[in-house]
Amino acid sequence: MRKIALLPVYNEESTLLSVLEPIFSQVDMLVVVDDGSTDSSLRLAQKWAQEHPRTAVLPLAKNRGMSAALREGFTYIETLLAKHELDSDDLLLTLDADGQHDWRAIRPLCKYVENGGFDVALTSRDFALYPVHKRIGNRLMTLWGRVWSGFAYSDVESGFRAMRLKVLPDLLDYYAGRRYSCAQEIAVLTARLGFKVDNGFRTTIRHYRSQTSMRDVVINAWLGFLAFSRWAMGRKTRSRPAAAHGAASTEAL
Repeated sequence: MRKIALLPVYNEESTLLSVLEPIFSQVDMLVVVDDGSTDSSLRLAQKWAQEHPRTAVLPLAKNRGMSAALREGFTYIETLLAKHELDSDDLLLTLDADGQHDWRAIRPLCKYVENGGFDVALTSRDFALYPVHKRIGNRLMTLWGRVWSGFAYSDVESGFRAMRLKVLPDLLDYYAGRRYSCAQEIAVLTARLGFKVDNGFRTTIRHYRSQTSMRDVVINAWLGFLAFSRWAMGRKTRSRPAAAHGAASTEAL
């Protein structure tokens, strides 16, 4: 079972290199999607990748948001899966590039998924560093995610997750990837598509950081409902398998 880490990056020049190295040491492959950074993040990632095999850097021409950056990474990895360069039981891990997720939890999370026989595991965060209003907001969004997913999540908004690669083709059929919709969409769709999901792995947050506003909360709630609606009506966001992805800055395999 190989482990692939996917990091969406946007203007993270101050933390990027300190995040890449420890994560790289824990996985078999690293995919970095630069979401149209206006600082030196892309240049730093490309230079770092030249010295680290098994790394791919996917640059987006303009900022499209975390959810779209994840979709780019998902599609690239799905292409490798279709080419049999990766296996359906390999694990994809998503983490933020700002250092808030504890890289030391990667191997325990993978072992947790393997022992539990899960297809998808969303981590459940320790909110000790979060202000009260963010805790309340997360609770409300989690309750919302429970309604449309049909699964009793405890923290639907965590960006640190693990998924078997076999999940990607079905997920991408329905995944829209707008703004910060990724958490709600992934939670709702993977549960509704019949994958074995879990939200019991506890993880700590190394530092608090939030880029979402109340407007984003409302939009994400709506997009979570739309994800459920697409699944319920069988209305897919694509009608054919993904085409081969364009060349990345550094080939991973």
